[in-house]
Parts: sequence; structure tokens; C-alpha cells
Amino acid sequence: MKRSTDRDNAYHPLVWLSKLLLLVSASALLSGCGLLFGSDAAEPTEIPVTVHTVPTFTPTPMRQEASTPTVAPTLAQTQTLVALSTDLSTTTVASAVLTPTVPVSQTTTSTPTAVTATGPLLTVNDEAVNIRSGPATSFALIGTASKDQTFQIVAKNPVGDWWQICCINEQQGWIFGALASVANADQVAVAADIPTAVQPTETPVTVATTEPIAAAPTPAAQPTNAPAPAEPGDSTAGIFNDDATYKIVHFHVLGLNENNGGIRDSRAQHLIFVTVVDANGNGIDGAVVKNLVGDHSEIVTGGKGPGKAEITMYYDPFKLTVASDSSGPTTSQVSNQMGLAFPHIPDIVGQLGGTDYEYAVCPTPEINCTLPIHAVHYSYEITFQKVK
Repeated sequence: MKRSTDRDNAYHPLVWLSKLLLLVSASALLSGCGLLFGSDAAEPTEIPVTVHTVPTFTPTPMRQEASTPTVAPTLAQTQTLVALSTDLSTTTVASAVLTPTVPVSQTTTSTPTAVTATGPLLTVNDEAVNIRSGPATSFALIGTASKDQTFQIVAKNPVGDWWQICCINEQQGWIFGALASVANADQVAVAADIPTAVQPTETPVTVATTEPIAAAPTPAAQPTNAPAPAEPGDSTAGIFNDDATYKIVHFHVLGLNENNGGIRDSRAQHLIFVTVVDANGNGIDGAVVKNLVGDHSEIVTGGKGPGKAEITMYYDPFKLTVASDSSGPTTSQVSNQMGLAFPHIPDIVGQLGGTDYEYAVCPTPEINCTLPIHAVHYSYEITFQKVK
């Protein structure tokens, strides 16, 4: 009966599981030694392991409806080093769990560092601004800048109306100061090396002359800034007949910085100030001043003061004459054509900026002086005097 019990115990599932765990642990220990000491180390001496059988009580066999599945050792069990005690060594190996090393991705995402610009800055105010190689319109154009673009200020010209900026097309350039706003520019120094402007060659202009006409005696003062003389075939020129009852005795173009005149500035004024006076210079109310072109409108003097009236100009041109007064229809000289888009060109030459101004209109008859004129506001003064 004793033999049968030992045989049953030897084949008991728990005994087989214990043997299996001991064999797996021994295998893990040996492979661990290989990991610790390298693959070139001498193979370890096989150590006999004595397995002691522990007597167990055999339970009364019970009817099983189904076979019990074999339990496989877990990963944690196979990775545990079991302390072994042998007759040949008293060394105790501490149990440890082998944790596999998982490579960690070390990809780094760079974040752009915001750079806050400090120091002198220039911001473009106009829709399109020329940038030149020097501080004058005679210098070569190296690029353009658009509204709200910002640049660092490098230097300025001695007058302080041009700024040297960085950079356009990978080079430093110059912007006219009136077309931009600046910040922190109090300490900007004058550029040490400013190129010399190339002066444009003046082209002689031939002016047609006519035989002088003797002026009729008149108590009125001589005209100041009189309209430019008519030129052959010029339809914008006026008619200055000497036998007219009313003559033009004062004519003046109010250009930049006069009557808030300006270029590319919607706030600038664009008016014609009309005055009609008698032989003694007193204002004549009720005189009818007629526009012979454009809208052919009429205005009556006296609404803006003695003998005065005002006309607001837009796109239509004006050629004015006194059509009548309190005595009835009258004769009058006719002014040169006035207007923003279609003026008589000789009247505005040099009145809307010189050659040193980036966006000047008609600084000379050859420069930016083609009809129609755009993006400029200015005004006129004209006085008619009754001389007969």
C-alpha cells in the first residue's frame, strides 16, 4: 500500500509543476550568468540539484466531469531567479525581476523663439513705397515695400527726412520719411557713408512767345502768379482777351502744405476760391461765375463773404469766366483749366513737390506730369476784377 501511495505522489500534478519550476529557474539562472559575465565566459559547472519529496496526504478521488488543464508558468515566474542552496556552495542569489529595456524615442520638436524687435523701427504707411539706394529720388530703385511692413532703422540723412533701413532684397535701402512712421528713432545717427545723388540733366524747354499786348490802363493792381500763357493747340489754356470787362488779376495754386494740400491724403483740401471785385477792389455780390467745361455749372458770389464763392473740385475740370453781374451779361477773360485730374500743366509745375520728394507731381514738365493726375489734392485762388 505504501508503494502505491509513493507512485501516486510521484505522478501528482503539483509535484510535476514543482519540478518544472525548478528546471525553469535553473535555466534562467544560467542564462542570467551569461548576461552578467558575457558570452565569452566559461560555461558554468552543472550543479546537481537534490529534490526532496515531501509526503502529502492523498485526498479521496472525486469524480471529475472534465480534465483539469495544465497551468503554464507565467512570465514573471520565468523571469525570477530562485535562491538555491546546494552542498557545494553557500552562496545565496537574491531574487530579482528582469525588466526588459524598451528603447525610448528621443525626437525633440523645436519651438520657434519669438523675437521681439527693440530699437529704432520704421513702419510703412502707404500702400506701396519705393526703396532706393540713396536718400533722393534720383537714386536707383532697389525694391518696394507695402503698407504695415516693418524694418529696422540703420541711419538717416543729415536733413532727417530719409531713413536708411534693413533690409530689402538682402540690402540696405532708403525710404522717404513722410511715407512711414518711426519708433525709438531719437538716437539714430546720420549715415557715415551717404552716396552722392546723381543730378538729372536739365533739358532746355522752348516756350512759345507772342507779341506783347499793351495793357489797358486800370486802377487795379497787377496780377500775381498770373495764369500761364496759352500755348498753340493747348485746349486747357484760358482766353485772356484784353478788351474784356472782367480781367483775371490774381491767380495762385495752393500746393503742398497750403490749404492742407497733400498727396495721397484724403484729408487734404481741393477747392477753388473765387473772388469778384469792382475797379476799387470791393467785392461784388450777385455776380454769376460760369464753368465753360466739365459740368458747366454756375455759382453766385456773396455766399462766402463780399464778392466770394467756393467750388469743390473732384474729377471734372473748370474753366471759369464771369457771365453776368447786377448790370446784366458781361464779358470776361477765361481762366486756364483748373482741376485735380486735368489741370493746365504749366500752372502746377513745381507746386506739388520738388525733385527731392519721392511722390512729387510735376516737379518738372518731364517728370510724373501726365494727364490725368492721380492721388493729389490742391486748391486754387482766382480773382476777377471789373476794369470797364
